[in-house]
Order: sequence, then structure tokens, then C-alpha cells
Amino acid sequence: MPLTSSTEKTRLPGKVIFSQLVTPSLEVAQQFYGKLFGWQFQHVPSRGARYAEIMLNGHPIASVVERAIPPGIHDVPFWMPFIATSDVDALARKAQNGGGKILFKPRDIPGLGRETVVADPQGGLFAALTTPSGDPADETTPPGGWIWSTLLTPDPQDAGNFYQSLFGYETAPAPDSGDNAHLIAASQDYARASINPLPPHMPPNAPARWIRFLRVENVGAAAETATSLGGKILVEPHIDRDGALIAVLADPAGAVFGILEWHDQAPEGEPK
Repeated sequence: MPLTSSTEKTRLPGKVIFSQLVTPSLEVAQQFYGKLFGWQFQHVPSRGARYAEIMLNGHPIASVVERAIPPGIHDVPFWMPFIATSDVDALARKAQNGGGKILFKPRDIPGLGRETVVADPQGGLFAALTTPSGDPADETTPPGGWIWSTLLTPDPQDAGNFYQSLFGYETAPAPDSGDNAHLIAASQDYARASINPLPPHMPPNAPARWIRFLRVENVGAAAETATSLGGKILVEPHIDRDGALIAVLADPAGAVFGILEWHDQAPEGEPK
């Protein structure tokens, strides 16, 4: 199903417009996320790995691929962000020339668009996507929807330069950070993601990783529900730099994601 029904085919390069969960059990994922966020799962026939689209309020927001996790950069299930671009093929060439690794060459995915999967120079996995119908507009994120993205990386400055070269981001130090190690990446006058150093508990040479955040009405209650469904709390609920209440969780298979409580009516990301 197309990500948007708009006929305007608006392009928003740099916006994170979709996510994909790679996990060893589609059923476990469906039970966990369906109960936690009210998602609906539509199983799609596939010759290869089992696949399902995830719907929220009738709109596609993510997909799930069931397969064993190959050894390498990520050895646990993971959520992968899809970042909008107007030209996947050109982006793949830029990524490779800039030190990235192309894991899947540009290819057409029925109903979704043309994608390529890339590991950035520090190992962070993401997909770049050109949709046939244009990109979803910046609108208020409902509970259960994706509201923010953050990249944890050993080298925020280098990562910022890499992603800026691919998506045309404006990058600047995060407000009140007091340093150049915490960055905000923006496009179309909206903050799209933060780029931060690896937290102290991670080895300094650990690969980069993207974490996507979902909006919830109550972070504490959502975290408790997640644990009752077999998930884990990795970072306890706390107030972040922007005044939002957040927590970082893992699903029963180990895929990491965040939850965020935000009562303003700003759309996904935030206006600059």
C-alpha cells in the first residue's frame, strides 16, 4: 500500500517516513506491538521471508520481515529507518563514495517504492526510499505513530557530514547541549533527527545504531505494559533535553525502540 494517497507527489528529502522490523518471529512481534500500540498487521504473500505491513488508523507506518539475524553489524533484531530521497540510485553512489557500505543495491519494492539499504561509515543501518506517490506530509503524530529518530554513533561530526551529503540536512548543535557532539539534523525547516554520541555503557567502538521513538499518551504506563508483554526497559522514563518524557525499550526478541510522551500538537519532528 502506498505511504500516502496524495496526488501532489511531494518530496521531503531527509524525512524518516517508514520503518522496518527485522525479527525471527512475526507472531511474537504482532502480539507485542499490536497490544502495546494498537497496530494492525496485514500479512503479505512472499516467496522469500515472511512479511507483513503494519497499519495505524488505516495508514501504513512500518513493515515486519521474519528472518534469522545474520552475523555482522547487528546481531540482534532491529528497527531500521527509511529516509526519503528523490533519487535512490544517486544516493547509493554518494553513500559508497562517502565511506558507506551498500547492503542492498537499489531495487523496486512493490507498493513501497525504490529502496537501497546502507550501512553508514560507523555501521548505522538505514534504508533510503523514493516513493511513487510522494512522501507523507508533516502532520500531527497520533499515539502509536513514529514521532522522533536518533542516531547513536561513535563520531557525531563525521556522521552528521555523511548524512548531510546524502539528504541535504542542515546540521547544528542541539539546543543547550553546550558542545558539538549532540547535533540536530533538519530539512524543510523541520528537525528530523538527533545525532548523539554513544552512551557511556556502550563500548566506544560499538557500531552506530538508529533508535526510532513512538508517541504514547503515558510513558510510564506504556513501559509497564511493554514489560508485561515480555519486553524490557533499557532506559527508565526520564525528561530529555527538550522537556519530553521518554524511555527506551526492547521488544521480546531484543529489538530496541523508544517511547515519547509529548502533549504539544506539533507534527512529527518539530519546526525549527
